[in-house]
Amino acid sequence: MLSTLRSLVAAETARTGKRRTIDLVDSTFRDAHQCLWATRMRTEHMLPIAKQLDEAGFHSIDALALVGFDASVLFLDQDPFERVRLLRERITATPLRGAIRSNLMRSFFPQADDVNELFVERMAANGIREFGVLDSLHCWDNVAPGIRVAKRLGAKVLVGLVFNLAPGYDDDFYVRQAREVIDRFDVDTICLGDAGGSLTVERTRTLVPALRAAIGDKRLELITHCLTGTGPQVALEAAVYGADQIMTAVDPLANGNSLPSAQMIARDLRALGFDVNVGDRLLDDVGDYLGKLADDLGYPVGVPAEFDPSLYRTQYAGGAMTNLEAQLKQAGIADRMPAVIEEIGRVREELGSPVMATPFPAIVAAQAVMNVLHGARYAVVPDEVKKYVCGYYGELPLPIDADIKDRVLGNGSRDVAETPPPLDPVLPALRSRYRNQSDDQLLLRYMYGDQKIDGLVPVEDTFSVQQSIVELVAGLARMPSKHRVRLVAPGVELRANGGSSDHD
Repeated sequence: MLSTLRSLVAAETARTGKRRTIDLVDSTFRDAHQCLWATRMRTEHMLPIAKQLDEAGFHSIDALALVGFDASVLFLDQDPFERVRLLRERITATPLRGAIRSNLMRSFFPQADDVNELFVERMAANGIREFGVLDSLHCWDNVAPGIRVAKRLGAKVLVGLVFNLAPGYDDDFYVRQAREVIDRFDVDTICLGDAGGSLTVERTRTLVPALRAAIGDKRLELITHCLTGTGPQVALEAAVYGADQIMTAVDPLANGNSLPSAQMIARDLRALGFDVNVGDRLLDDVGDYLGKLADDLGYPVGVPAEFDPSLYRTQYAGGAMTNLEAQLKQAGIADRMPAVIEEIGRVREELGSPVMATPFPAIVAAQAVMNVLHGARYAVVPDEVKKYVCGYYGELPLPIDADIKDRVLGNGSRDVAETPPPLDPVLPALRSRYRNQSDDQLLLRYMYGDQKIDGLVPVEDTFSVQQSIVELVAGLARMPSKHRVRLVAPGVELRANGGSSDHD
């Protein structure tokens, strides 16, 4: 395989008279820990390596998506806008990317244009210089307002075409979508996004050249994941057949459910005959830090996956898989994971094989979990499933099984109208309610509620995975009074006794 690819690259170089440069995009701070750590990397975990990533030579650094907003606020008690600001202070040479999921800036419910537009404005104001925009139904009216705002503010715009193994999603479909996006919005980059790692090598060899020919001088990016074990090979094939840039993650936060390794892809692309302008030593330093961080936190690192053809049926995204595992474990039903995964494949097909990218992995999984737990399938229907069936998220590309549609409409909440209501502006009421709040605070309170936002804590920007004794003592002193701790290490013994007991 590699000898064939090397021959193709050599022929291209001879024809053009120069070696082609393949750029890498880094998603260590965004998709990588979403896929491996259920989006639980804290801001202070990122800051110590932000400058190194900035100097590493990436085309852009993927910083935050709405899943990251949710995790930051709901699980980490941190302000996601503060994360962007702190990263921007340290990352000055490389554009920061923010990911926008359709018009769904608040949970998985479509929102009015005015609040979606303000969200893009505030992301840009806090430091985002490049927006990755996707709508998993490829309904471009949903993303038009956000794209217009981003371009007005001078940001680069990338639009994702999300890969799907389903009838009708042939190469011509993706070519039509790419041309429509460029004609309507004149975006900078078209991205072929493969959230579930279901893009095969064979399909890459036809789809990537078709997109390359269709988009002219626009840039072409590939995002793939490693769940099925073929992600790295697909990335190399995409580069050979015309992709300009590949999204990666720094190992050990690559592989497994995550993205291909930046270190490995850079090395292999050079071996094929491409130029890749990333600093290997800086990446290794970042990788060392991430390995120690994972060790300290007890979090997993990415391991190359074995080939698993069953995933081509579920097409379940890497980040969604990790979050589902975490949620089932938290609910005490982790043992039902195999049954839920099997049911996800079945539900997906019954609902018209939607693209398994945000928000549809969560929506399909919610129905699958209900079916597994309750036995009677579709006896309990989440509101999001009924909204999907009724077209709240956009026109469905494939028909839904008629019997399943009847069950969803019959058993779904009566509070969800079968005809989507108009999305009226919400900013006037929000500005009236939050007269003395900044726009960042207004958005966060609209998204998550006052009580949650009032409980956010400032970022500690002195975090280190190699804590000094002084830091350890300070940490012990902050522990609740009932804790008794004894720390023994070569040359040092520390005790912290918080109560009146005389016993350790």
